[in-house]
Amino acid sequence: MSRTSLCVLTAAVLALSSLGIMALRTQVLGDEVSRPIGPGSWKVTLAVRGQSEGNARLWTATPLDLERQQLMDVAYFSEQLTHKLPEPRQGDRRRVVWSQRGTSAPSEVQLRSEFVVTMTQTRSAGQSAAAPDSLYAAPASGEYLAAEPLIETSHESISEQARRLTAHLDSTASPLDLAQALYRFVEQKIRNEVRFEGSSSTSALQCLHRGSGDRCARSRLLVALLRNRNIPARVVSGVTLAKGPEQQGHYWVEAFVLDHWLPMCPTYKLFGRVPSTYLILGFGDRPVVTGKRIRDLKYTFLVERLGKDAPLESAEPPLRRLFKRLSLYQLPTTDRRLVEVLLLMPVAALMVCLFRNVIGLHSFGTFTPALIGLAFHDLNSMPGLVVFVSILLVGWLLRRLLDRYHLLQVPRIAMMLTLLMSVLIGLIVLSNHYGATTTRYISLFPIVILTGMVERFWTLENEDSTLASFQTLLQTMLMALAIALVLSRPWMVKHFFSYPETLGLVMAGQLLIGRYTGYRLMELFRFRDFVQPPTNYTTQAA
Repeated sequence: MSRTSLCVLTAAVLALSSLGIMALRTQVLGDEVSRPIGPGSWKVTLAVRGQSEGNARLWTATPLDLERQQLMDVAYFSEQLTHKLPEPRQGDRRRVVWSQRGTSAPSEVQLRSEFVVTMTQTRSAGQSAAAPDSLYAAPASGEYLAAEPLIETSHESISEQARRLTAHLDSTASPLDLAQALYRFVEQKIRNEVRFEGSSSTSALQCLHRGSGDRCARSRLLVALLRNRNIPARVVSGVTLAKGPEQQGHYWVEAFVLDHWLPMCPTYKLFGRVPSTYLILGFGDRPVVTGKRIRDLKYTFLVERLGKDAPLESAEPPLRRLFKRLSLYQLPTTDRRLVEVLLLMPVAALMVCLFRNVIGLHSFGTFTPALIGLAFHDLNSMPGLVVFVSILLVGWLLRRLLDRYHLLQVPRIAMMLTLLMSVLIGLIVLSNHYGATTTRYISLFPIVILTGMVERFWTLENEDSTLASFQTLLQTMLMALAIALVLSRPWMVKHFFSYPETLGLVMAGQLLIGRYTGYRLMELFRFRDFVQPPTNYTTQAA
């Protein structure tokens, strides 16, 4: 058997096996193939409406992706508004920005956000600072202790009340004892008021003076008392999934006590532990929905439990249990990000094979375009690549300067790296000073290969010409841009997470391209005069 036949046969086996496993997985899991449904799966819909005064803008919160809760699927709908997705890593809150579609006329606007989430099936006790999620890391010195606009931590009335509540405790009392005393006061002595639609504007001080407040105001008061006693604390906003099919947002408190973030909910009389059905939307007392140039803004959450009729695992067929256990959606949040990169890397490599072996483009390094494209696939690709190319050209100019010193190769590359890092530090400082967002496109991943690209750029210029080096740079960036655009499609990541066996199809494509020895498209363009003889020659021959 020839090598070509062997490659074709192996590619066919890989492709058929992959398609067969995909079909079997779909048949066994059904709708659960892209979102495994279990007892902890919920569908949460945020419905918003209001009267626009023209060119309205809205901001809506989305659930955070944490270790205790995983965001499986999202969808956004509106006939009057366009939406901009939140940044993948946006700290303690992720918000979708909605803008009115090209009209300044007053009108009613509506939007709907749908989330499918899976909650950990244990009651949520305090999370240790050793947890991998940075949002549950130990607070820095002074963090979560200062006063805020509606949390008057240092006000004399707050201080006096905090001292009175903890006066019976001696000097050996632990922070947990202090927290319990302050919690009991808010839970027992501060009456719970009905919370109306919209955000609460009652401050901690007002809540203390009135002796009552809604769930947000009482949480602010508890946070103010805790911070006054030097206990880091923060308000948590979210939804209590098990409290009914239609509801408003909920607020509770987390305090850092004994190396743990302990939850406290005065509304439902919970201390140190809350149910796993407490879905976190963000940290802080900011409202779930805000808007500009819009009035009568109202919102509600519609909650549906997806896994309530799911059979017990022991009663499920063995093949179904196997596929569910092997589903990539079951991985922890921190591992899912790594697996996403590992899944997309072979696709990027396949695209490089197409560009180099079939189309005939050249690049700096074999898989450099794949690494750059993968690094920018979750950012706005074009601005990120522009910043990257700009830094590369600065490095090229610095390389020309270093050539005067005739350094040895390793010290020269080390010097080049140091100079590039100095340029990046200066860019970060400048961007921070002017409030620009350039630095969000600077990723450590492509910076690692930046120095090598500068050296290759310089070598090619010396061996060939400046024009050839810039042509190769352009082709490298075109390949990286195409890879970034393809890999940034949401359906791409979702498909590979649902059907990881698709990698078999990718390998089949790589095998077939590996045996391709025909003309490249760029060669057909370069030698087109040989492929098509001149017209006058054809006429003379006839």
